[in-house]
Amino acid sequence: MVDKLRNWRRPLGRLAAELIVVVLGVTIALWADAWVAERKDRAVETARLIALQDNVEVSLTELSEARDKAAGAADALLKLALLERRDHRDDEVIQLLRHGFLYALAFYPELNVYDDLKSSGELALLSNPELRRSLATMDSRLELMRAAQADLATVQQLNFDSYMINRFDLRLFYEFLSGLHHIAEASEMDLGFTSDMEFRNIVLFKLDLVTQADEALQNLEDELITVQQIIASQLTT
Repeated sequence: MVDKLRNWRRPLGRLAAELIVVVLGVTIALWADAWVAERKDRAVETARLIALQDNVEVSLTELSEARDKAAGAADALLKLALLERRDHRDDEVIQLLRHGFLYALAFYPELNVYDDLKSSGELALLSNPELRRSLATMDSRLELMRAAQADLATVQQLNFDSYMINRFDLRLFYEFLSGLHHIAEASEMDLGFTSDMEFRNIVLFKLDLVTQADEALQNLEDELITVQQIIASQLTT
């Protein structure tokens, strides 16, 4: 009886040992596959972060230029709203009109890497939850900026362009076009309309739109800087 039990135990022991080896081998193989996949994901993430960092830096440079132009237009419009003709030469007033009335926000950020991540579903590769939250905020501020840009463009076409056509000698505005330079130099424009309430109101209307657009740019700029800082911190750790 004892011999029979011993005979059973030997194959059972070998079977158990083989089972342990198999389970251990499968576990190690799965762990190795997961480790390799994780390494690959982190390598892809690092490459995406570096590309996204470049995008953000370019966008911040262009955004700074856009804000400078918006500030210049706002300054010209404010001077027009407070205009006292006796304090300015006609050519100075025309320059303010050209600067304030022809201004249009044209900012298109270089964020193709983020767009690719979003459209491909690779945002899930980003392991930093703080970065994902900041990118989501950036995306919403991008939409607000685009809405402000579209509003300004629409009102420019519907209101300001028609106002200029009816009241301005546009040869003085487009003197850079071939053949208009000498005509513009010899032309005079009656600037009496700059004292009208309609003129001041339309100037203030555009100033308000430009101010709103600049605020949207500033909010976007703040979040882009946050994204830039988070990426820089992650890449250095």
